[in-house]
Amino acid sequence: MLSLTLPIREKLPHVHVAIRPTLLARLALLGAAAACTPQEETTVAELVFHNARIVTLAEGGPEASALAIAGGLILAVGSLDELDHLIGGNTKVHDLEGRTIIPGLNETHIHVRDLGFEQHYAVNLEPARTISDVQQLLGERLAQLRSEEGLGGWLYPTTGEVGPWLFGLGWAQDRLAEQRMANRHELDAVARDIPISLERIYNGIAVNTKVFELMGIDFDDPASYPDWFTTDPDDFVAGDIIFRDPDSGLPNGVFVGSRAPYLVAAAIPEKTAEQKVESLVLGLNALASLGITAVVEAGSSLGRVTEVYEAAYQAGRLPIRTVIYDGWYRSGDPGSLSDPAEIERRLESLGSPNSGDEMLRVRGAKASADGGIGSRSAAVSVPYLPIPQDPLGSENYGALRDPEFDYRLAQFQVLADHGWEIHTHACGDVAIRQTMDVYKILMDEIREEDPDADLRWSIIHAYLPDEPGTSVIEEMARYGVIAAVNPANLYYEGDSFVRNIGPEIMARHTPFKTFLDAGIRMASGSDYPNNSPDPWVGIYAMRTRVHEISGEAYGLEQTIPLIEALKTFTINGAYLTYDEEIRGSLEAGKLADLVILDADLLNAADEELLDMAARVLVTMVGGDIVYQRTGFELGTTD
Repeated sequence: MLSLTLPIREKLPHVHVAIRPTLLARLALLGAAAACTPQEETTVAELVFHNARIVTLAEGGPEASALAIAGGLILAVGSLDELDHLIGGNTKVHDLEGRTIIPGLNETHIHVRDLGFEQHYAVNLEPARTISDVQQLLGERLAQLRSEEGLGGWLYPTTGEVGPWLFGLGWAQDRLAEQRMANRHELDAVARDIPISLERIYNGIAVNTKVFELMGIDFDDPASYPDWFTTDPDDFVAGDIIFRDPDSGLPNGVFVGSRAPYLVAAAIPEKTAEQKVESLVLGLNALASLGITAVVEAGSSLGRVTEVYEAAYQAGRLPIRTVIYDGWYRSGDPGSLSDPAEIERRLESLGSPNSGDEMLRVRGAKASADGGIGSRSAAVSVPYLPIPQDPLGSENYGALRDPEFDYRLAQFQVLADHGWEIHTHACGDVAIRQTMDVYKILMDEIREEDPDADLRWSIIHAYLPDEPGTSVIEEMARYGVIAAVNPANLYYEGDSFVRNIGPEIMARHTPFKTFLDAGIRMASGSDYPNNSPDPWVGIYAMRTRVHEISGEAYGLEQTIPLIEALKTFTINGAYLTYDEEIRGSLEAGKLADLVILDADLLNAADEELLDMAARVLVTMVGGDIVYQRTGFELGTTD
């Protein structure tokens, strides 16, 4: 049994910008080596790659075809002739035969905990295009799990019993031809006796009838109905919908919004501590296979996620680097923090806002200003286009988590006073405007005391930052606020976005070129499980803005060059977490985090980017191979 009792800050040393003493010593060693001439005694490389296309992303960096590694760091980058003096008798020299080396990819917004779980227990419903597809995928996994006896062992929270469960992830009604999710009747056709719960990509859940029964609800017995069964709760906010059968008016098993899914969430089993760690490690290994060497876990759910990472860290099982946003969970959800006094108590219990080392670190606080555009809950200044299921119709403007400005300012003031960097989920233009207005007040206060304060706060998602009357572009640039964008959302969710906000606004959605031209640094992430964790899809979206289902593209003037898109997943991601001095580009003295691709990346067609994950041959973290494609062997040169 894993021990998860001590917070990470009590176990890991407090360090500045993630550089621990051992790394500083290695940097000093390589600095001395770099100062030597070929005739002087120098550090001998452990590995040398040559005959490669090396995309260094170093500022003004020259073209390079060879790279040397020692002590987990990059020793030198250049040509093979320039690196020849670093090659000793025990140096492994690999001829890459023209393949590409890039810096390891930094995934700056992800929730990894379910990725391994999805691959080994649950069903990924993203490929489904019809309700029949949903049923088929669930049925296939059900048959597989039954054959492996993998359905048992789940503790039912509402009854205390242990039994089978079928989980699914990644659905969105807009991806299905029917423009709705499978209801409880259609899920009952897959399994009536086994509970089924399917998580939407954002703010939603679908369950079969068995889940209601585990809550003590019998559709044939009105005496068992809770109040919300026939009438929506009074505390519902914009975006909350209980989908109901048209004949009876009773729930059909589909719940969407920030509050509605919680009506049935209490019935769904939690993973055990061991299952959480195993799912995390499996997920991180899957990310390594995509070329990802570092992630930002965007929120710790009041420390619960941090504990899982810590357990994996203590067991020596973290394959890639992680920075966790902690400090504050979003307001408006059960168990979350919103009162400034409660936030104060939480932060005092956490202690340092920057603890850990270059493998695992807790830094920065995550907050939330609104919901999402796909779920029609992001706070916008122009109402959503009406749909029949939305009770607000054409009067739905979404909603701010905390509409009272002074209250939100007081929340953020506590974070700033304790030295926490602030990273705020804000999708709609009204939420982005509120967030930037709060940031400005606090940043001005901090810089009045310390003019050189290096504040790397971000607005997460930042879907509509440049709307008439609410634009924050000039202010983001002036204050150095980072746009922590999720470009894959355009690809996977673009069709649902345009149905909710229309083509004109959609053309301004996540304006990559506007950010770039304004000098606003973008750091990219997938926002898994809302999207596939494949970073190459995000790069493709920045190049094309194409929507997955319809193939439509809006705002083509907002596309950016491939090299700029790649920077958002590498050096800019490192900058977000104050790590640009140690990773994010391929330069002497930096951590040897890199990816070898079986492709000429910089000359690849845009369509090739969608298959680039399959071209990842090797992923290295600190000079160690954490992923190597089956069947591929690095060739050595004598």
